[in-house]
Amino acid sequence: MTEPIHQYSTPDPIREFNTELALPDPDARQALWEDGVVCLRKAHDPGWLSLVEEGIEQALSGGSEDVDIVEKAKDTGRFSYSRQAWQQVDAFRRAIFDSRSPDLAFALLDADSMNLFYDFLLIKEAGTANATTPWHQDHAYYPLHGVGVVNCWTALDPIPMETALRFWAGSHREACLYQAANFAGDSDYRHVRSDRPIIPDIDSDASARILAAELEPGDMLVWDSYTFHSAPGNTLDRRRAAFSINWASDAIRFHDVPCLASYRAPELTEGSVMTCDKFPLVRTRAQAAGESSY
Repeated sequence: MTEPIHQYSTPDPIREFNTELALPDPDARQALWEDGVVCLRKAHDPGWLSLVEEGIEQALSGGSEDVDIVEKAKDTGRFSYSRQAWQQVDAFRRAIFDSRSPDLAFALLDADSMNLFYDFLLIKEAGTANATTPWHQDHAYYPLHGVGVVNCWTALDPIPMETALRFWAGSHREACLYQAANFAGDSDYRHVRSDRPIIPDIDSDASARILAAELEPGDMLVWDSYTFHSAPGNTLDRRRAAFSINWASDAIRFHDVPCLASYRAPELTEGSVMTCDKFPLVRTRAQAAGESSY
């Protein structure tokens, strides 16, 4: 068996840009294009973080219809996540639309317009060391054609290197889709696509350049949906939480294949643009940094 050389090694740093007072510049957009991931420091302020915390309380107390809780064997804590909660949780809706969130994403997309795809809440409580996230591409799970989806993942807690996400630099460049990783560990996994290549053994590939970054609350990682990434379980004595917003450019079209209900809408057909009530148009080039159209 090949030794997993990356599993315990020190990764290279993700290129970072301070966005406390300004939107991402062309250098940040170039870094995202080259590496498939970029770090935006101080993307969100304490007020935004408090709003998201309000949304978490609403979502986990029954406000969201799509909350999943995973309890791994040998773990004492829970791994909770939720998709598309903005439609039921007002605090999440405000954190997405009534903030600088769309402008941060649109500044990094080479697009004439941008739609909200979905929001994603992720909480690994203390005692979830076995709740690891395997290497995967987000796009492998999507019913989408095209290139131009970004995940804007904001830390809600301090994230040291021991629990930081890992990224395979440049793995998005060929826009090649691999099979979807099986998060649940089931043998009969509905997202496996036999027509796609299997995920390579990234941890044992000496040529793979792995990137990571320690984060403070409000720092944001932005990555391309084709970029391979993974994450360890939570070995800290506190929770590790993040709130991500996924955006789709006007280059994206719906692909009518089996997928999670969160990623489809009944009015979308093969080849259609994404705009609908579930995936609203939020920015256009003409609007630039103007108000949300939602």
